[in-house]
Amino acid sequence: MMTRHLRVKLAGLVMGLLFISACVPMLLMSAGGVAAIGTYKWVEGTMEKDYPRPMQEVWNACLLACNDLKLKVAGQQYGPLESKIEAVQPPDTTVKIHLIGRPNQITTLKVRFGMMGNQDASAYFNRRVMHHLGMQPDA
Repeated sequence: MMTRHLRVKLAGLVMGLLFISACVPMLLMSAGGVAAIGTYKWVEGTMEKDYPRPMQEVWNACLLACNDLKLKVAGQQYGPLESKIEAVQPPDTTVKIHLIGRPNQITTLKVRFGMMGNQDASAYFNRRVMHHLGMQPDA
């Protein structure tokens, strides 16, 4: 027969385990989100990268990177949560740049060169953006 004291301890242990089981996944997801900031993601021809900077800073860096790569900006649409730049790389490669504002001053940059995507050109574009943001390129 369990005593009242033992039941209270057991209930506390069960509650503690429930609390920990709910918190650990959240901590892991947060750590994963921070780790993902430094990496590129290549999805169906589009390169994605998160920058720990506000939208306006990444937007300005993208326009400077377009200038560095001699891209002719054909259209641009700026917004605090979502922005787009369409450009042309001579002679006739379409470049689509899409920026998405995330919480905590993080901006996701998605860039695609041509219909199928060009991983090397996209990576170089990101390196130019990092340069203009004053960040060190990924190793």
